[in-house]
Amino acid sequence: MKKHLIYIATDPNRAYVEAGYTQDLIAQSSNLQFHAIRSTGTFPKFNRIVHVEEFTSFDSAQKRLIELSHFTRMQKERLIRKHNPNWLNITSPGTALNSHPALRVAHSLGAAC
Repeated sequence: MKKHLIYIATDPNRAYVEAGYTQDLIAQSSNLQFHAIRSTGTFPKFNRIVHVEEFTSFDSAQKRLIELSHFTRMQKERLIRKHNPNWLNITSPGTALNSHPALRVAHSLGAAC
């Protein structure tokens, strides 16, 4: 069964937060790191994934992504701080993804949709 993951990424200064969708969190994290290093200019350089929600269906994941996209910055910050108060990178090499408190498995959300 495929995993459908919604994540929130941020830049080193926590100035920008952005929600996104992926099926491979490690590949997405590597992609963010690569573009943060290669990017020049005024675009935000997202390099950390600080919040993740897992869904069993694509439709429920897309609904949640749309919901998170409409959140204000303060709402996103509250969500992140609730599960990851220090805004640590969930995908860092020393982190066990399955046991990280910021990984919120959203089975109840997926069942409700």
